[in-house]
Amino acid sequence: MRILQDYRKFNTIKIISLILALMISMSGCWDRNELNALAITTGAAFDKSESPDSVAMTAQVINLDTLAPAAVQSAISKPPYWNIKTTGKTVFDCIRNASQQSPHKLYWAHNQIIVFSEDLARDNGVQEYFDFFLRDAEPRISIWVLVSKGQASEILEMDSKLEPIPSINITSLIENRRFTGKAAAVDMYEFSNRVLSEATAPVMSIIELIGENDEKIPLLSGTAVFNQDMKMIGTLDEQETRGMLWVIDQFESGVLIVEAPGGQGQLGLEILNSSGQIKPEISDGQLKIKIKIRASASLGDAECFVDVLDENTWASINKRQAEAIRQDILLSLEQARKLKADIFGFGDAVYKKYPREWKDIKPNWEEIFPALEVEIEVQTTLLRPNMILQSVNKRSKEG
Repeated sequence: MRILQDYRKFNTIKIISLILALMISMSGCWDRNELNALAITTGAAFDKSESPDSVAMTAQVINLDTLAPAAVQSAISKPPYWNIKTTGKTVFDCIRNASQQSPHKLYWAHNQIIVFSEDLARDNGVQEYFDFFLRDAEPRISIWVLVSKGQASEILEMDSKLEPIPSINITSLIENRRFTGKAAAVDMYEFSNRVLSEATAPVMSIIELIGENDEKIPLLSGTAVFNQDMKMIGTLDEQETRGMLWVIDQFESGVLIVEAPGGQGQLGLEILNSSGQIKPEISDGQLKIKIKIRASASLGDAECFVDVLDENTWASINKRQAEAIRQDILLSLEQARKLKADIFGFGDAVYKKYPREWKDIKPNWEEIFPALEVEIEVQTTLLRPNMILQSVNKRSKEG
């Protein structure tokens, strides 16, 4: 219980620090009335509107009264956030229309996330909704961007037992995704760079709600793939996402499940570090891509006895680790080929190494990419445990 209390306190401190940063950054003299004139937005969601030429926006703003130390007791019954829902012809129109509901101006300098519903991303694309956030001076380009299964507005309505503000909770989920490797973390800057590359397919994390009724919680799972027109064209599941992360050198940590030698159970391998490289080669007019992966892991747990002192056993586990990584990449590559979407940045790598040849390749890249020869090299290291050298399961086996 103490741990949960400390966690809540930590997140509250983060929010208060955010407000303090705002106070410092504001020009001129500051007083409470100026701060209270702003509705500090921490999240935004965009859905289809009933009118085909409009968009529905949900802006999540912080209730500052619930953060003031003197008001802690009186704020118990007050929600820490307020969702303002509005519609408009454009994002800017939606924001201005919000003033009909809120006496405070929406302030975007500390916005954390933007969520687009899947049907909006597929049918309309997200290009027109990006424009305001890239053009206006307030929003940061480091805003996380996501696609939701179902209504995007519902994502901003699910309270967490540990974090009372949904948008801040989702930000924490994105930051923690490095422990699983099952979801990408894409901000507006990276998404825009992929669009500007004219070859690399833009991607976003997928978020959905799982559970029933009031017990629903947000879950990051998989990746949404877009074309250069910024329309969603397909998805990657968790394993395919992991394969993409291996290749683009963004796999930070995670657990690989492999079968133990002898087939008596499964082993959990914790990835400690990894690197991915893309090396294009042109020989006799033929383009080939070489992917080189380096990874090291440790044995996290075992369902069965594992003799970690046996060299053959250890080598077998390490080989299975390499094959599991290779399988992730193959599945990701297969899905990318089906979508005709270069999610890995092969085209950019070709351009950097062969700029002259790229001029001829680029116009037909969408057709060349699916048929491209790709060679995958995986080198792995399995670190031996430095404390417990024999699985505790040996004792139960001997007993």
